[in-house]
Amino acid sequence: MKPRRGEEARCEELLRKLDAAAAAHAGCQVHYLMRPHDDSGEIARLAIYDSEESAERTANDTHIMALRSEIHLLVEPGHTERAFFTI
Repeated sequence: MKPRRGEEARCEELLRKLDAAAAAHAGCQVHYLMRPHDDSGEIARLAIYDSEESAERTANDTHIMALRSEIHLLVEPGHTERAFFTI
């Protein structure tokens, strides 16, 4: 995602809160906030869960949904959250 101009610090703060909240849920193995080495201004979040069910429970938590909604308002249009599962 790319935070809107002037919202970079707030976006990162909320992403850190989101990571902390997700880490407190059962099944969250590890989580990362990442930036590229270029000057794109993008930031990414990756969380790895024990199972799809654990990830779904976390994603549907009301606090998690509220944080994600607030983050969505701070980033450039076109941001899409995606989930990947092992095959």
